[in-house]
Amino acid sequence: MSITEKDFEKKLVDFNGDKYGIVVLASMWAKVLKRKTEYRNEPDSTVIKIALDDILSGKITKEAIIKGSAEAMINQRKEEEAARLEAERKSKEPLKL
Repeated sequence: MSITEKDFEKKLVDFNGDKYGIVVLASMWAKVLKRKTEYRNEPDSTVIKIALDDILSGKITKEAIIKGSAEAMINQRKEEEAARLEAERKSKEPLKL
């Protein structure tokens, strides 16, 4: 994480915006981060903390989070469809003994 634990807690407590809104944005951004290889094996709590840090530090904007979330959802649907088609193709193959 780019800021210390104490700085993170201070920024979180001192945040004067919509705290419920930031939670929603953080969860959306965490889902985007979780799809990246460097965060894939990290615990969810760590990824959420990183997402909150990114938002509180101003590294990511609300618009970028929404755009990234939409792109991640589109990519996830494409991957799921490809996996479904592959499973369907494999189920139609004759059994090899």
